[in-house]
Amino acid sequence: MPTKLNVTTKVMNTSETKMTRGFYPSADDKHKGVDLIPRSTAETPEILAYADGVVTYAANIEGTAGPKGNAAMGTAVAIKHRDGTLTRYQHLKAGSLRVKKGDNVKKGQPIALYGRPTTGNSTGCHLHFDISLPTKPSCKYIKSTFNGETRYYVDPVPYLTKKAATSPSVPSPSKSESEGGTAYKVTAKSLRVRSGPGTQYGTIGYLSSGAKVTVYAVKDGFGHITPGKAEWVSMDYLKKA
Repeated sequence: MPTKLNVTTKVMNTSETKMTRGFYPSADDKHKGVDLIPRSTAETPEILAYADGVVTYAANIEGTAGPKGNAAMGTAVAIKHRDGTLTRYQHLKAGSLRVKKGDNVKKGQPIALYGRPTTGNSTGCHLHFDISLPTKPSCKYIKSTFNGETRYYVDPVPYLTKKAATSPSVPSPSKSESEGGTAYKVTAKSLRVRSGPGTQYGTIGYLSSGAKVTVYAVKDGFGHITPGKAEWVSMDYLKKA
C-alpha cells in the first residue's frame, strides 16, 4: 500500500502525496530515490522545483526506453542547488517541460507536468524524485555517476518532510568559525566562488579583484569563506589583508 507523505517541501502540486517505493541502498535492489503519486489517479499535477537552482539537464523523451542510460529517465529534469545538492525529476509527461538546460529556477516553480502517460523505464505513472550530494555523507548512500559527475544519492524522505535540518553537503559553522578567521584580499580579476573545495564543484558566484574575504577553513587548496554555507574559493588567488 502507498505511504502518505507529509510533504513540507512540495515537489508536486497536489493536495496529498503518496510514496509507492522508497530509497533502497542494498546491493541487490538499488533504488536511488522515491516514487511519488498524487492523491487521485486522474490528476496530472505540476512538478515543482525542490529549491532554487540551475537546470543542468532537461530532456524530452517520449514513450518507454531501455533500463540503462539517461533515456531510462524518460522526460526528465535535473537541478543543481546552491549547496551542491542535485535533485532529479523523472518519468515526466512528454512535451510538458517548462525549463531548459541553463535556466535559473526558484523553489516551487513549475518545471513540467506529472507523467500521465509515463515515460522512460517505468511500469506505471509516478514521479521518481531523488537527491544527491557532491561528497560522501555519513548516512547510507548510493554512489553513482550522472552526466560525468560522481554523486552520492541519499534518502529523499527526510528532505521532503523537513526531518533533515541541514544538508550534509553544507558545512555548519564550527566554534572556531563563529569566533573568526583570517582576512584576505582577492588578487584575481574575477575569482570563482564554488559550492565545494575543488574545481569539480559548480560555480555559484564571483568575487572581483580587491574584494575582502575571511577564510575560516582550508581544504584541498580552497578556503571556506562563509560559515554555514558551501562557499569556497581557491587560495591561489588570495593574499593576507
